[in-house]
Amino acid sequence: MRVTVIGAGSIGLCSALALAAEGASVQVVDSGVPGTGASSHNAGWVVPSMSAPVPAPGVMAKSLRWMLKPDSPLYIHPSPNPQFAAFMLRMLRNCTPSRFESGLKNLMALNERTFGLFDELERSGLRFENHRSGLVQLFRTQKSLDSHIDEMTQVRDLGGDDFEVLAREQVGDAIAGLSDSILGGIVCPRERFLDPAAFTASLITACTDLGVEFVDGTEVSLSQDGSGRVVATGNGYTTTADHFVVAAGAWSGKAVRGLGYTLPLQAGKGYGFDVPSMFPPGTRASYLSEAKVAVTPLAASTRLAGTMGFGGLDERIHARRANGILTSAADYFDNWVAPTGAVAWTGLRPMTPDGMPIIGALPAHPTVTVATGHAMLGITLGPVTGDLVAGSVFGRPVPGYADPFRLERFGRSALRR
Repeated sequence: MRVTVIGAGSIGLCSALALAAEGASVQVVDSGVPGTGASSHNAGWVVPSMSAPVPAPGVMAKSLRWMLKPDSPLYIHPSPNPQFAAFMLRMLRNCTPSRFESGLKNLMALNERTFGLFDELERSGLRFENHRSGLVQLFRTQKSLDSHIDEMTQVRDLGGDDFEVLAREQVGDAIAGLSDSILGGIVCPRERFLDPAAFTASLITACTDLGVEFVDGTEVSLSQDGSGRVVATGNGYTTTADHFVVAAGAWSGKAVRGLGYTLPLQAGKGYGFDVPSMFPPGTRASYLSEAKVAVTPLAASTRLAGTMGFGGLDERIHARRANGILTSAADYFDNWVAPTGAVAWTGLRPMTPDGMPIIGALPAHPTVTVATGHAMLGITLGPVTGDLVAGSVFGRPVPGYADPFRLERFGRSALRR
């Protein structure tokens, strides 16, 4: 079987590897350089217990209050595009306790095999920096701590891991150099973190070893030719295949528009910095909860990542908003001095209005499988999504836990005609 995968990020690469491992002849096409973009520029967390959907009670109201704050961690840039307005309205409708709980339940089920699948990748020969030391959420306000305890309790009740609540006097034992303003923490002992660039590089190597062909610098879209066959074209490139997989992240909607679909996707912009190492080996990753900043202690650097901005496919770096990540760290760490010369990076995450990915064959085009909308979980959900994509391509029945992630849940609004 000949399969063309559109997109060479974490989701596309995991899909290509799973397909090639089952004997498919795979070609991966990407508009940029494979393994880059948001898939290499992220916190690198593997966090089933922190996989709650972005639309949550109070989120939209908070983002509206922060719209005029240029360094806020969550913001919406208004757009006259009617699709953008419809998306934000639909997201607002999902910010209810019942829909949040439903989304959380679905994502927990999808995550059930996450750690096991990562272990399988390592056993198969993939080599990347991978830490199993867990992470700790840090809090400066009791309100935020109580809210997260409630959420983690929901996660645990749905089959997630247990957690430990730390009092003020215990927090310093978890992370060195914390400010006295930290009043508590939550330890998630089984969560992991990795170097995402090393992870995608290892996926590319494994794919290449299995004969996967890569075509970079080529943006393609799907359409039908005169005989009704699906074809991919763009930049002078044209190809047919037995099956197409669309895993182009925030650009996935553009890839299927020619087939008559309007994917309910918007780009969620994140920023980050890699700064000199701040912590000794073995330190847990930490989450600066009120600032919404992830701190990842990698071997060669410390990575700080955060923000969620809705403003279209805009990859420009806005220095003041990005620098909010660095300045917020001063509220959590003693003697914090923002490093001079730190260079910001950005990545666009594919967001859906209900906070859940889209995984499965297109309703009227069974030879096209879409895998996108993973928000900040592109690393966490990469391996399980790859497994589901392989099942879709080879015609296996959709597992019950994967059914809520089909495009059909959005109804006729996902179809242009």
